Amino acid sequence: MKKTLLTALCTTPFLLFAQNQMKELPVPKAIDVKVSAEHLRVTDNEIPLGHMPGSSVFEQKTKKDKNYSSVLLGKTYYDLQTNSSPGRRIVLHPDGTISAVWTASPDAGTGYPNRGTGYNFFDGSTWLTDRDNSIETAGRTGWPSIMLLDDGRERILAHEAGTGGFIATTNSAKGSTDFTSVGPILDDETEVNVNRVPIWNRSVASNGKIHTIANYWVSEDANVPLVIINGVASPTTYSRWDVAGDTADISHSILPGFDSTRYESGAGDRYAIDSRDSIVAILIGGLGEPVSLWKSTDNGTSWTYTDVDSIPFKGPRKNQELILSGDTVNTNDGSLDVMIDANGDVHAFYGRGRILGGLDQSGDSSFFFFPAQTALMHWKEGDREPKIAGTAFDQNGNGELDINAETFQFLDANNNVPNNLLSAARTGSTSLVTMPSASVDAEGNLFVVYSAPVEEAVHFLNANFRDIFVSYSTDGGATWNGPQNITKRGTAECNFPCVAKVTNDFLHLIWQEDATPGTHLQNHSASAGTHPNDVSYINYAAVPVTDILNNVVGTELTNVNEGDFGKDAEVFVVSQNQPNPFTSSSEVIIYLRDASQLTLTVTDLLGNIVNTGDLGILTRGNHTVTIDASTLSAGMYFYTIASEKNSITKRMQVN
Repeated sequence: MKKTLLTALCTTPFLLFAQNQMKELPVPKAIDVKVSAEHLRVTDNEIPLGHMPGSSVFEQKTKKDKNYSSVLLGKTYYDLQTNSSPGRRIVLHPDGTISAVWTASPDAGTGYPNRGTGYNFFDGSTWLTDRDNSIETAGRTGWPSIMLLDDGRERILAHEAGTGGFIATTNSAKGSTDFTSVGPILDDETEVNVNRVPIWNRSVASNGKIHTIANYWVSEDANVPLVIINGVASPTTYSRWDVAGDTADISHSILPGFDSTRYESGAGDRYAIDSRDSIVAILIGGLGEPVSLWKSTDNGTSWTYTDVDSIPFKGPRKNQELILSGDTVNTNDGSLDVMIDANGDVHAFYGRGRILGGLDQSGDSSFFFFPAQTALMHWKEGDREPKIAGTAFDQNGNGELDINAETFQFLDANNNVPNNLLSAARTGSTSLVTMPSASVDAEGNLFVVYSAPVEEAVHFLNANFRDIFVSYSTDGGATWNGPQNITKRGTAECNFPCVAKVTNDFLHLIWQEDATPGTHLQNHSASAGTHPNDVSYINYAAVPVTDILNNVVGTELTNVNEGDFGKDAEVFVVSQNQPNPFTSSSEVIIYLRDASQLTLTVTDLLGNIVNTGDLGILTRGNHTVTIDASTLSAGMYFYTIASEKNSITKRMQVN
């Protein structure tokens, strides 16, 4: 990040962010964020070559543009697939078939009472259809992990948030939709504390065992007490389930060295797990916490610890020592992935974060974080320090990332940040470049996909849309090449990427896509209507490995294929009219990617045109259009805003 940005950040008021004494250093809303690309080398562009110590030479590829059509796996109104790390949501089976899961809700009911696991399967030629409902036979579940058991069955573990523990749902063979659910298992009901609520599992299967890591939920309102073990609040625990005996042989154990000398607290989804034969790898991080690796070579019986990315200030003493240091510290943003390659070596990936010590309004020690961090980090066993493996793309070629402040700050109807909201387009405290998911092919080529905002792809609320990017390494992670933009939607939010751990001729990717940056669950303001509870789409794409390795996936947002929303690269975005219902007039916000001539048409329920008008040629950017209903009778109407290539229709109510 440029020094000028740091100065600007430090001179703005502090904004309360979240629990655990963590605050955000907001960026001034009046200017675009200028993030230095000093850690990149861009081909055919004159950008300085500066590298961070120990980082690889990192090239942006700007050659041939290519976009990959996606397959719709299912729909969901519950649009938060993870708090930080993607987890294990897609599996490429040895015979080339594929299974995928996600958190799904077929409706937008209060509290999402029908929430559960969405499941789809590719049999080698087609995917299943109509897969929007939960596979669990009872309960309200979420955060699924999918595994192929040694006997050919599939098992999905998803948490039961109300009472804790995990619903185990199993079919008779991979691809079968005849599921049976049992549980909750691993619910940690002990005589010491019957109210412990472990949720947010990450699970993998190998050698007849299921390996699970999870975190404890705490809620005063729900009478769920805080769990503290080894001085760590809400710690991350490890469990091992014996498939043949259908019982736990290790239940919610604390990994050796996971204590207050390293960690102050745990948090949901700030961890990752992988297994290969008898090797198990667990990665734990968190904003302001170290990145720690535990590796077992005996199927989870014993563990060795490695400090992947240490920070000088750890545990409960961190806040006070940060203040005394007076310095900013690089850390991780809590979005992580871990992968074991064919040689048994562990690879760790995480989004880079940055923090600063300070005092909150009451004078208590705390720490603040910088939201506009743009580096994805990689570490391999034997490395002295992590390297940069990914970043956002400099779309306009000016040597900086021009990302609107609304991308990571929330604006209400008065263009202020609401007190009860975090941001318009960021998931929790994650950075701009975040949510890595890694894969490896038979030749040892490494791939990592991740989420990042896109320059010049802006929603009408001035937040940048996200796309899914990929970087690759052909030398075991010593050097990385990228980024390349896989999704290239430009006018839709692509987030929560996950790839199968094994790559064949294709990189197998799923992600969530919808029409608004951010999520309804985290980023919606009811007063401003910033993120309505609309349907989201779970998409799948198979990206040819040869295209990635030959750098032809591309980065530009030109020649975008038609996506799930029926829009092309020139499409505009139209908001819901506000107020609605209304009596005399209502306003609609329009965002244009390019200058266009627009018309406004109002029709009744029978399709009769009751009002039409020529809006003229509007320039690129945001515009406000007023709908005059003074001559309309009370009732339901539709308004359509159209250009030569596109049209968008929405419903309105006149009182």
